[in-house]
Amino acid sequence: MVAMWIIWLILMVVFLVIEALTLGLTTVWCAAGCLVAMIMDLLGFPHTAQLVAMVVVSVICFIICIIWIKPQLDKKNAENREPTNADRLIGKEGIVIKTIDPIDGKGQVKVMGQVWSAKAARNIQEGAKVKVISLEGVKLFVEKINTEEEK
Repeated sequence: MVAMWIIWLILMVVFLVIEALTLGLTTVWCAAGCLVAMIMDLLGFPHTAQLVAMVVVSVICFIICIIWIKPQLDKKNAENREPTNADRLIGKEGIVIKTIDPIDGKGQVKVMGQVWSAKAARNIQEGAKVKVISLEGVKLFVEKINTEEEK
């Protein structure tokens, strides 16, 4: 018969491989429980005590991960999140390259060197300067920037 510590070791490696593949704190607590059970087997504890310890340690690690570690990681990930290219466009100025017609829903603008489909509340003629207000689907919602001559 295979020694129980080998079974615990194999289970721990399986849980760690799953954790490495998912990167979502999904099985790391089970790996910790297997480690404790493996050590208990090497120290001569009975199989029932090893199983109970594995379950108890796994549950405790799960609770610690859910209550303390995961919120910390989520907070850190939110702080490090880069806005997408589209998010960076909001508030930027651009030029209308194809007249924007709100009735037909057609028009294009060039913002930060990129050409985007655009829509607006009013007609905006080609060549006018616009400011990006929001992103609606794959279209930029823009408004005309009034120049000094137009005021």
